[in-house]
Amino acid sequence: MKAAIFEAARTLAVRTDRPVPEIGPEDILVRVHTCGVCGTDMHIFEGEFRVKFPVVAGHEFSGEVVEVGPEVPKASGLKVGDKVAMDPNIPCGHCRYCRKGKTQFCENLLSLGVMIDGGFEEFARVPFRQAYRLPERLSLEEGAFVEPLACCVHGIDRAAIQPGEDVVILGAGPIGLMQLQLARLAGAGRVWVSEPQTARRQLALSLGADDAFDPTAGDLRERILALTGVGADLAIECAGLPQTAEQAMGLVCRGGKAMLFGVAHEAAKAFFRPYEVFLNELTVFGSFINPFTHSRALDMLASGRVKVRLLISHRLPIERLEEALALSRSEGSLKVMVGG
Repeated sequence: MKAAIFEAARTLAVRTDRPVPEIGPEDILVRVHTCGVCGTDMHIFEGEFRVKFPVVAGHEFSGEVVEVGPEVPKASGLKVGDKVAMDPNIPCGHCRYCRKGKTQFCENLLSLGVMIDGGFEEFARVPFRQAYRLPERLSLEEGAFVEPLACCVHGIDRAAIQPGEDVVILGAGPIGLMQLQLARLAGAGRVWVSEPQTARRQLALSLGADDAFDPTAGDLRERILALTGVGADLAIECAGLPQTAEQAMGLVCRGGKAMLFGVAHEAAKAFFRPYEVFLNELTVFGSFINPFTHSRALDMLASGRVKVRLLISHRLPIERLEEALALSRSEGSLKVMVGG
């Protein structure tokens, strides 16, 4: 089978003769249909993420079940022919964090596409507990969005948006555009987006943003203050940059919240003044992966309440994965999908 193997930092090899994985008794074998390129994949490729090489990356994937292990319980409902989306994050279930219901902090966490082989291959071995059946009305391409949307749902849960609150989102990539839709569904009063690319700003407007600003064409803080008088209630940083992390903290009102959602380089540092956090009672927090949000994300996609088809900009085969990675960081792209 074909597989794109990250052999070392900046070293990617596409093999066409890799054996199809042998599944264990509680695994399923999935013929991968679509795997989205995530910023984390690029961090892995650049050697900027904690990963053990060699590995088949790709954690946003969907496909068709082609084999079911003998000990997969019938109660799971999984059978050959099912369309499924995967939750790549595999907690141990017995460490102190898992026992507190905080599986995102599992001390023994494994992740498909990070520590173990993921979706940039024709067939993937997946523990049955990580598979979620897709309803017929949901395409496999849309199913590949379940994982990133589940991460966004966790972030919105942590943000605890109150009806009528003003929200500003920094970055209108696929994550920012999903956060925009979720903020609307959570009851936000007004939602603004800051994004330097014109096409992304236009898409944000079509998906419900009240306005979309070019941060290179004026002082964003002044614009938000002019609209609110005091600042936004919540800023969601989706660019993963130190400068936007700093900016987010300056866009919110006294008592406001800043969520750092974008994945910055592990060594990146941002500057803030502790006195301002103290004086203004700011809440600054992060959001990590998707504990217990996969089912809700799947339901939102199936209902059509969150729209993702418009977020796909490119579709490439596995053989062109290195090109797909570069495209994912290029101007004019949104979500790059890999398959086949």
